[in-house]
Amino acid sequence: MGDRGKGCMTQAISMRGVTKSFRGQQALVGIDWSVPTGCIYGLIGANGSGKTTLLRLALGLLWPDQGEISVLGQTLGNENAEVRQIVQYVASGRPFAVGFRVKEWIRYASLLYAEWDGSLCNKLLVALEINPQQHISDLSSGLQTSLQLAVAIAAHPRVLLLDEPTNGLDVVVKRQVLQFIIDMAAKWDTTIVMATHTIEDIERMADTVGILYRGRFIFQSELDAIKAHIHRLRVVIPQPLPQFLQHDPRILQVHHQGHITQVTVEGRLEPMAAAFRDAGAVLVEPVDMDLTEIFRVFLEKEGYSREALRWDAL
Repeated sequence: MGDRGKGCMTQAISMRGVTKSFRGQQALVGIDWSVPTGCIYGLIGANGSGKTTLLRLALGLLWPDQGEISVLGQTLGNENAEVRQIVQYVASGRPFAVGFRVKEWIRYASLLYAEWDGSLCNKLLVALEINPQQHISDLSSGLQTSLQLAVAIAAHPRVLLLDEPTNGLDVVVKRQVLQFIIDMAAKWDTTIVMATHTIEDIERMADTVGILYRGRFIFQSELDAIKAHIHRLRVVIPQPLPQFLQHDPRILQVHHQGHITQVTVEGRLEPMAAAFRDAGAVLVEPVDMDLTEIFRVFLEKEGYSREALRWDAL
């Protein structure tokens, strides 16, 4: 996505030692999380990993059992009215404004937000084909999410929290929405946090990515660094692998396909390639990995079994 978020000295969101439980069940455990100002942060995790809880804590809709949270330098407390002016939250499938027409909800929002841009909101409604006369409850789930996005963007937030924002959108509208978000981040230096299971969207948009698993982060890094951290090699080597390679902690996966072995490794690529050549490999070549495969490796490394892993459910 570029270098917009790199080198930022300030943090839009900061959490330290945050824990949250519901009815005795831990949803988040010892979370340390920093989101640089002006970046697009991709938040990935299986259902139940804690993504929604994390976003709601960042908005002040939930209160942590332990830990501290600050947004744009303000420590969240019991009164978060100022934060609500500069932070917007959009969640697909979230009922809202029951009984309102679209135009009535827009009017209400215009009174609520100090930086409201009515002209921009009208343009977004036209682009997203939302009829201001319709009752919100009569809109499809995708259009309801689109309406939330239009209102959120028109409020000129400094931080925009998105929870599965493209669920229910058709391909054309989804492309429009994602481009709106990218343009917003670039034009206004808005910080975007997007929780999604659509890895292609993350790869297209994000500067930085975090992976949540069972209520804790298992990896956080700039997107380019993640891609540089996990590699796959195709090798032809006498079977089985030499003993020293079988127990090398840098080797995460080994798959045999006839006389060819595919090895997924962690860390720098060239030292591992050299180790295989030194072990007698007659072929050592890198294999491209897409982002979905890389994240799958991280989850399996944490014990999320291949049999249980359904990436379309993430």
